[in-house]
Amino acid sequence: MDESVNEIDNQSEGANPSKKSDFKCSADGGTNRSRRRRTQPDDSILALSSIVESSKRIANAMEIQVTLDTQNHINWQLVLEKLKNMKIDRRDMMEIMKIFQADESFARIFMSLTDEAFMRDWVFEKLGRDPPPFNL
Repeated sequence: MDESVNEIDNQSEGANPSKKSDFKCSADGGTNRSRRRRTQPDDSILALSSIVESSKRIANAMEIQVTLDTQNHINWQLVLEKLKNMKIDRRDMMEIMKIFQADESFARIFMSLTDEAFMRDWVFEKLGRDPPPFNL
């Protein structure tokens, strides 16, 4: 009986070769479809890539703005400390702070200088008088 069942199975496979070819076609078709999916970008990947690019542009814009704010911001406490280190009296410090406040470009220039002797001379030039002797 087992032999007859095997013969029937073999005959049906031989007589109906479309089953094997259908299987191969569907297997091949499945492979081709999956390849197409891999080569064509998915909508979610495109959306994610767009989000990444937008985020980069936003981060760059924020970084530029922070840099500009830092350059344009004057730390008045640091200006005051630099003036104190140059042994400028309180009355002159008040006067130069008013000058710096009226024209912040002077304050930026002052803060960018590093040579104390030059800074002191420059401050007194802005005050409109010669600097007093520098006493340590």
